[in-house]
Amino acid sequence: MNKHNDLAKGVLFALITSVVSGIAIFYSKISVAKINPLVLATARNFYVGVAFFLLIIVTNKLSALKKVNRKNVFQLILIGLIGGGIPFYLFFSGLQLIGAQTGNIIHKTLFIWVTILGMIFLKEKLNPIYLLSYLLVFIGTFFFAPFKFAFGKGELLVLSATLMWAVENIIAKKVLKHISSDLVGLFRMGIGSMILLSLTFLTGKQQILFSLNQTQFITIVIGATILCFYVFFWYRALKYAPAGLVTLLLTFSVVVGNFLNGGFAGVKLTQKDIISTLLIGVGTLIVYLNILTRYVVRLIKKDG
Repeated sequence: MNKHNDLAKGVLFALITSVVSGIAIFYSKISVAKINPLVLATARNFYVGVAFFLLIIVTNKLSALKKVNRKNVFQLILIGLIGGGIPFYLFFSGLQLIGAQTGNIIHKTLFIWVTILGMIFLKEKLNPIYLLSYLLVFIGTFFFAPFKFAFGKGELLVLSATLMWAVENIIAKKVLKHISSDLVGLFRMGIGSMILLSLTFLTGKQQILFSLNQTQFITIVIGATILCFYVFFWYRALKYAPAGLVTLLLTFSVVVGNFLNGGFAGVKLTQKDIISTLLIGVGTLIVYLNILTRYVVRLIKKDG
């Protein structure tokens, strides 16, 4: 029963993460403050790193560091490098060239890469029932999106960041078997922010970092808070459910983002937006209903 409980918890955390991600997409469109991408990534990740450090202190999980072996330390440093550091700089640099909409669509290919890598390195099996979900999400994400891919510098920067995050998810999935999700989050954002801070000083952009105006500061704080919740729930989802499955469910953020844009930002959704939203919504709903049904059936059998 524990295995099925874990799967249900992982899927629930994936749903929460997708909602948080959808809010992030919505916020990125209504935010108007222009901030250098390296400075933005550095400030946001440093904020989240500090938040996770405080969380570790408050929850008395600092002693768990004694159980971390050399292999885990190497993996955690790697997660910080290719998860919390370099790809954020690449991603935001790419967004400045191609815009948030195109960048978010490229980022949505994450579920494809993680599913492939998960099958190869984690021996994850693809449930035949979910093949329809993958197909619907794939069509909804890429065939009806108002997006035309070009192999320009911006697109390649965002794609490179996405591929790094895909590899990070596979490494994190292995580490989470032995280490708490909050500790992994601390290493990801803590080491990542140190790398970005070093790059900020090496490129002479520290003056920009220390001279942010009030609007820019508020933009960073709100964005960093959203990112903090994202990392908090994402690693919990990854700990309990297959990596490929939770990244598939993360695409539900498109549905959330479109709902918020259409309902609160006054953005007029096109017919393609609506079709895309419906396809992704149905695709992810199939997974949720299947797991919920299996969970309820097992509860009934147990009580019976």
